[in-house]
Amino acid sequence: MKISHQSKQAFSLVEVALALGIAAVALVAIIGLIPIGLNSNQASSEQTASAGLAAGIVADLRATPVAIPPEVKNSLRYQVPLPISGSATHSIFLREDGTVAGSIDANADASQDPRYRATLFITAPKDEKQKSATLVRILITWPALADPQAATVPAKFSGSYEVMSALSRN
Repeated sequence: MKISHQSKQAFSLVEVALALGIAAVALVAIIGLIPIGLNSNQASSEQTASAGLAAGIVADLRATPVAIPPEVKNSLRYQVPLPISGSATHSIFLREDGTVAGSIDANADASQDPRYRATLFITAPKDEKQKSATLVRILITWPALADPQAATVPAKFSGSYEVMSALSRN
């Protein structure tokens, strides 16, 4: 009688349970990262949209002809009053597509469905004969209805985008 020494190679129940435990922990960690990725994607989309809105506002202000009389001339698309001298603050509530939701410096109206709030801080030269740039600081915040009062600077918002520009108005 011949005895064969064959070895049977297989995983034990302990090894299988350990491998399943490690895989489960890794899977739970990966699933836990999904909400973080979604929030990051949403924030990135909001930043991109607000950067486009800010570029549109700056382009509108630059395209506005220099006001001779009267003292204040409104921008073409957004109707932002541009002072010849001094400073001014204006609020615009915008929809997701960039259209104005209501009139400038009016409080936000939920029925107009505003998504973004653009607050413009405009500083013109103190003397209209002075040859210097008009500075514009644009602060875009969202959601717009977090701070619906146009007369106040926004303080409650979940995200913001800010840009400064200089306009040659003289």
